[in-house]
Amino acid sequence: MGIQKYVFYSIHNCDQHPEVPLMEIKHCTEKFLQDSSLNYVIIRLCGFMQGLIGQYAVPILEEKSVWGTDAPTRIAYMDTQDIARLTFIAMRNEKIDNKLLTFAGPRAWTTQEVITLCERLAGQDANVTTVPVSVLKFTRQLTRFFQWTNDVADRLAFSEVLSSDTVFSTPMTETYTLLGVDQKDIVTLEKYLQDYFTNILKKLKDLKAQSKQTDIFL
Repeated sequence: MGIQKYVFYSIHNCDQHPEVPLMEIKHCTEKFLQDSSLNYVIIRLCGFMQGLIGQYAVPILEEKSVWGTDAPTRIAYMDTQDIARLTFIAMRNEKIDNKLLTFAGPRAWTTQEVITLCERLAGQDANVTTVPVSVLKFTRQLTRFFQWTNDVADRLAFSEVLSSDTVFSTPMTETYTLLGVDQKDIVTLEKYLQDYFTNILKKLKDLKAQSKQTDIFL
């Protein structure tokens, strides 16, 4: 097909969790590419900052329940725009050919730390519902008994890994040097969420102001 370079996005530590179908598929695809004659770049990712908006920021603003676990999992979230920029650099760099890289954000965060940050930026408390990891494990085993719930069990297996006592992060100094990127140019989670809440709260304030201007009193 004339493919010059195949870029595959994988998951950090996917080779350590064969019990999770999604991670097993990612690892198998990695091995397939490594055994092929294709010119490739494999990029393992830890987590997306954008996913935190729907999971934590919006529910807090709407005063809805925020779901979390009691596990000390830490994830180094990264802005998808930074991921795209680093990928583009990797595609143009022949030194990266046939290599496996891991992209991680500047800091690894626990769920509670993310919620606390969102609370501070939103200026209001979150209604947190904590789900013990033991409940996830039990539910996963229960859904394995029925064929029609296998998909649910697979999703719970992934959630269980994300809720385990592990760290989804890796040192990035060598990768930054290899790509010729300054770490200062990578967006931090604090900056990303601060920009989001600043913009959304300003829009909400403007909407309230417009609503008052159009009120009709009889």
